[in-house]
Amino acid sequence: MGRLGPIGLIGLMAAVVFPTAVWALDPLEVVYLQRPDLQAAFDPQTKRAIPGTAAGFLLDLEDWATQYGWMEHEELAMYGPEEGDGVPVRVHASEIETSIESTAYVVMDRSTGKILTVKNENRVWPMASLTKLMTAQIVLDHEVPMGRVASVRNADNVGGARLYVNDGDTFSVEDLFYATLVASANNAANALSRTSEMSRTEFLEEMNTRASELGLTKTTFVDPTGIDVGNVSTAREMARIAQMALGDEQIRRFTSTATKYINVLSQGTQKKMTNTNWMLWKPAYDDLYVTGGKTGYLEESGWNLVVSVRPMNGDPDTELLIVLLGAPSRLVLFEEARELADWAWESHEWQKQN
Repeated sequence: MGRLGPIGLIGLMAAVVFPTAVWALDPLEVVYLQRPDLQAAFDPQTKRAIPGTAAGFLLDLEDWATQYGWMEHEELAMYGPEEGDGVPVRVHASEIETSIESTAYVVMDRSTGKILTVKNENRVWPMASLTKLMTAQIVLDHEVPMGRVASVRNADNVGGARLYVNDGDTFSVEDLFYATLVASANNAANALSRTSEMSRTEFLEEMNTRASELGLTKTTFVDPTGIDVGNVSTAREMARIAQMALGDEQIRRFTSTATKYINVLSQGTQKKMTNTNWMLWKPAYDDLYVTGGKTGYLEESGWNLVVSVRPMNGDPDTELLIVLLGAPSRLVLFEEARELADWAWESHEWQKQN
């Protein structure tokens, strides 16, 4: 029997009845079914990374497509950068890990999601006040009016940083966002969560549901402030949370504010909020443009940071998202964030896509 030419092949295909589901498969699913290496690394049902496999820092199959798949398969171009975007390409082989004291980190190209370097990226760690990014996101999802008036109660005090106010003092929701994300006030975060009009249990369920929707298997929320060590994540999963949260214009606005005076409506007074992120206002970081971020600290976690940053007056394509967990001091936290950023900019070139 001779080979099937184009016409014969078409005729043969026409004679075969394929289930509708086969034709409905999306391009990523088709690639997955063609590649045993991907099937070994990602669960066939959930498509989440299988621990201990070659998945490494990848969270799920879509993460693989964003990092590598778009370069290997033309049909996955939708997971890659848009035309005109700059894509980081490694041009120097210098290493950075041995100079960083922090327990874990991830450095990601902000616009493409490409991971540039990691250390202990899958190690579970207390989030501390990085938790507040998810708290803010849930409240924003419920479209609570910024002008609504809400109270801070004594029951909101759980220790750590707080607003020093009287029981029942009132603020606008917008000012509670500033107190939560600029000054990292725990009682403000609890008060903010109540503005959603959900019970505490319902609010936490929604935080954890959102984490599950993001494909995060090692992230758990047990309170809206981060004061509880049961709020845990990993540097890699926190990077995905930060990508979501800092993609929101409102959260970027709050978290990139260096100083803010908020109004205590019930007293007719003001309180000054200074951002816990030194990179926004210390002169040592004047050459950096910070577009958002959040700090966190617990005795059990050390110092944590999420920050999006690019060189002052630099190309927006070179913006980085950096997650650092477990720095031994606040000073080391910010110095290592700068060191990681400088390393990324020096060791990569951002090449425009045609």
